[in-house]
Amino acid sequence: MNRKWFGLAVGLALGLGMGMTALTFAADEKETELGKLMEKVQKNKTTITKGTRNVAAYKKSQAEIEKAAKDWVKQAKEAKPHNEVVKSAKGEADPQKKWDELMDLWGKESQKLADLVAKSESTQKDAKDQLNTINKTCTECHQVFRVDADEKF
Repeated sequence: MNRKWFGLAVGLALGLGMGMTALTFAADEKETELGKLMEKVQKNKTTITKGTRNVAAYKKSQAEIEKAAKDWVKQAKEAKPHNEVVKSAKGEADPQKKWDELMDLWGKESQKLADLVAKSESTQKDAKDQLNTINKTCTECHQVFRVDADEKF
């Protein structure tokens, strides 16, 4: 019986210790303005992805998809001046130019999605295809500018 309680106490102590360590590391990382903005971008991405998943979801959430796409247009404009990531660009001769291009492209393609979804005759397939175009832009940007936490060690 005592072994069970001892095992429980050790397990809880280890879990608490690991949790505190994780909180310490999380507190050390300073979140940038761009990072905060990208959290909002991710919320909109979730809305759009869920809304374009199938025809029924699309018809039900067209208005939410349009709003999220319009938010992306605004967020692309907001993100453009936060170019501190150009310092960490990988494989780009002119990272500032590439950053500006990708932010402009993201805004332009997001506007296309918003305009498309605003039309009642638009289809889920067309919206999904446009989302895939935007996702390619996101992927390209992340490949060049995003420095993952694993690379810091």
